[in-house]
Amino acid sequence: MRILLVGAGGYGALYVRELLGNDRTDVVWEGIVDPYVSSSSEYAAIKSAGIPVYDTMDAFYKEHSAELAVICTPPFLHREQSIKALENGSFVLCEKPVAPTLEEAQAMQAAEQAYGRFIAVGYQWSYSEAIQRLKQDVLSGVLGAPVSFKTIISWPRNFAYYRRGGGWGGRIEKNGLTVLDSIASNACAHYLHNMLFLLGEGMEESAYATAIEADCLRANEIETFDTCTIRAVVKGVPIYFAATHAGEKNQNPAFLYTFENATVSFSEDRGSMIRAVFSDGKEACYGNPFENTFKKLWDCVDAIEKGETPICTVKTACAHTKLIGELHKSVPYRAFSKEAITLTENGDGVYVPGLLEKLCRAYEEEKLFSEL
Repeated sequence: MRILLVGAGGYGALYVRELLGNDRTDVVWEGIVDPYVSSSSEYAAIKSAGIPVYDTMDAFYKEHSAELAVICTPPFLHREQSIKALENGSFVLCEKPVAPTLEEAQAMQAAEQAYGRFIAVGYQWSYSEAIQRLKQDVLSGVLGAPVSFKTIISWPRNFAYYRRGGGWGGRIEKNGLTVLDSIASNACAHYLHNMLFLLGEGMEESAYATAIEADCLRANEIETFDTCTIRAVVKGVPIYFAATHAGEKNQNPAFLYTFENATVSFSEDRGSMIRAVFSDGKEACYGNPFENTFKKLWDCVDAIEKGETPICTVKTACAHTKLIGELHKSVPYRAFSKEAITLTENGDGVYVPGLLEKLCRAYEEEKLFSEL
């Protein structure tokens, strides 16, 4: 099977390593599309491997074909590039988020149907065996009815993070295209999406959020937000999400999902295993959701070979895209006061002292910042 990679910088560099390091005999890396490939951290490895590189998808498809196109470019390019790949006979693995707006995602879904080929979306937790085992137990009722879900993350990011790729980070629009890049739509999208995914009615479905409330703030000089507390209702189940790029230190993803018969918890900083404790005292371990990050890629390869569809497609991803759109339409983005913001010791970013403590308190009490 021939594979095309569109975008070899940033996260795309990880795909480069995976494609160069795999031992699959049924795949051939056919080429790369990236006009800025020389800036990739893996450029030397790409040159050494002799991978053909093109500036545009049209130029690649003029000389090659590919059964699978992996789209790893800024989200505002996903719709155009994914549909271009379908038009040229490729199935697609598109990195998350699927698109900035629901309208763009729906256009991609219509193209899937028109061309009879899937667009898989790279929410890697959805492909995780640990998450799939958990979802099977949710659907079968082993845990009882869902009661409440909540998630917290603190991932500090510096100025360079927002300047990447020509400066689309944290933007609402760029060059007339909708971007809506934020902590909730991009870097931490996996963990917000996962709550919607687990509450979906089938293994390939996600559930839509209603009654959305949020506080969205920024410490960085961006258009959207780098910090948020979000509360919503999904199929009658309250969900809560607290995340920041402006905390004084790192706290990796953690969640607590409460059911009638069990509590399911995870903390990447404390063992990286999803564990359930049942009301009768029994325990279950579902595994590490970060294990085999690129299972999404090989699941797509296997699905094409078997004539199947991967677990996470545009349809699965639309619930998250709609939630982000609702935030943008209804929640004002506010800036922290200048007095609250501090430059990092090495001057490469900013943070808000005490923010992580406040975020943890909000998470424990499931409150918005404005309610503390």
